[in-house]
Amino acid sequence: MTVLEPAIRAFLENMRVPCVISTLRPDGHPITSATWYGFLDDHIIVSTPAARNKARNVREDPRVSFIVDTKDMPYRGVAIEGRAEIVDDSDDVCIRAIVRRYLEPDQADAMLSRLDGRGTRVILRIVPQRVRPWAIDPLPEAGA
Repeated sequence: MTVLEPAIRAFLENMRVPCVISTLRPDGHPITSATWYGFLDDHIIVSTPAARNKARNVREDPRVSFIVDTKDMPYRGVAIEGRAEIVDDSDDVCIRAIVRRYLEPDQADAMLSRLDGRGTRVILRIVPQRVRPWAIDPLPEAGA
């Protein structure tokens, strides 16, 4: 596993745009979608309904790619290639954290209410194997 450098982790934590994640279909072709993301310990996580393509594809082939970038100049971002592991979120802790990352409390509560009862969700925990940032300045060293 590749550990995210502090500057990359900070960039990802500060971004409030969806990530773009790609999984592989059984025929080997990629399928790409935009979705919200969050963090669980040192891992990036994505929530998805258990019956959706992302979850089905990861069960068959765990290889994924993940990208987050700015939409305005100067462009900055990070692309991550790795493997996704399916993690149970039956207590909804992860989906709640992801939704609250993007929305104000009242909006988050409304969104979570709409998600309740819509079927089982799972968490894709992304284990980075290759990290490729662009234009993300490293954090200054302590005392510098």
